[in-house]
Amino acid sequence: MKKILKKIARVLPESLYSVLADYYHDFFDKYPKITPLPHKVSSNLRNCYAWFENAAHYLHVNRMEGAYVEFGSHEINTFRFALNTLGNYKRWGYPGRIRHFYAFDSFEGMPEPHGIDKQKIWRASMNFTSEERFKKVCKLDSYRITTVKGFYEDVLPEYKWNNNHQIVLAYVDSDYYSSAIEVLKFIKDKLAHGAILTFDDWNCYYGDPERGEKKAFAEFKEKVKNEAHFEPFLPISFGGTSFIYLKK
Repeated sequence: MKKILKKIARVLPESLYSVLADYYHDFFDKYPKITPLPHKVSSNLRNCYAWFENAAHYLHVNRMEGAYVEFGSHEINTFRFALNTLGNYKRWGYPGRIRHFYAFDSFEGMPEPHGIDKQKIWRASMNFTSEERFKKVCKLDSYRITTVKGFYEDVLPEYKWNNNHQIVLAYVDSDYYSSAIEVLKFIKDKLAHGAILTFDDWNCYYGDPERGEKKAFAEFKEKVKNEAHFEPFLPISFGGTSFIYLKK
């Protein structure tokens, strides 16, 4: 019977699959049609994919259940990594589930950098991936994805979060200090105990602790020091790092 159901899941038209999946999570969690991985990846991205596999192991062992949120989804690489590891329930089957995946992005490229966010590499409209392309690439997983379009200072304060979706992995690829501050403010009360908080651009700005995501995280830790603390998790290739969020 399982083999028959599996074959049916593979041949369903995408429109029908997406509708049914909203109502039959138990079946589709076991036999998901998952967005394919990128065909060609650099050694840096291979290391990043390995990090996601380790994160899936961690969530598996600790029976974590909730949502994956990504802030900055240019090229859709890390998002596809998340779908194929955290969202591959057949491979990583366990009582908990990462049932929903959020992509917060301007889908217009980066804003103009100002002040301490200025860096030789950054410029306005850089790292542009349209929302249309994102949805096209990830159409097989559309039933469990929410995209939120806009610059963080505009959309995050007003966004109506589903309180049933506690965050178990937040992937911050915001580049700028000003953007990271908005992200951390937004996720502060949504992180589950034991959640992984990840910074993709940790070593941008020459690793300067007074700039970029490092500065934003230092200020965030100070703000929540009476409520939570952080334990190191794993580095991500040459430029990123991650922490485990533990409530006191």
